[in-house]
Amino acid sequence: MLKKLHIVFALLCAVAMSQFPEFHQQYTQRIGGALDELTLQVAALDERARNAGMDRYDYVRHFQNNSDSIVKGEGDAMLATLSRQQRLAKAYDRLTEAPWYMIVVETAFHLEPDVAANTAEVFVPAVPISFSGAVHTFAGFLIGYLLPAMLGSLVPRRRSRAA
Repeated sequence: MLKKLHIVFALLCAVAMSQFPEFHQQYTQRIGGALDELTLQVAALDERARNAGMDRYDYVRHFQNNSDSIVKGEGDAMLATLSRQQRLAKAYDRLTEAPWYMIVVETAFHLEPDVAANTAEVFVPAVPISFSGAVHTFAGFLIGYLLPAMLGSLVPRRRSRAA
């Protein structure tokens, strides 16, 4: 019975891991969409700075150095937008350029929790017919098969007494 549960667990892990390439693809698309929107916001900020006769960072500093807390807050928000754009641009480049065997690692290193949560909320599973999907399926099966065995080896076993 335990052996059957072990195989069932391994198969469930395989099915779950088989979906990772699709999650990665949907997550990357969402990062790209967020980046597109931020790029429009930064272009508008640059236009406002140009109209004020300043470059981008002088414009932002003008807001941040203001004694009015509301204006200072706007400067902080502009800086946060610029920072997020840079972070998402780097993440998007790494996610789109990652070879199939690195997508789990790159996704973990460039995880944007809000984007990942929104991706998971509307995630649509797909049949993993790619090489990457097959490898991730096999990796999931191995994890699901080996994990219980490794955890079981940590549990001390009782020795039966010879009567």
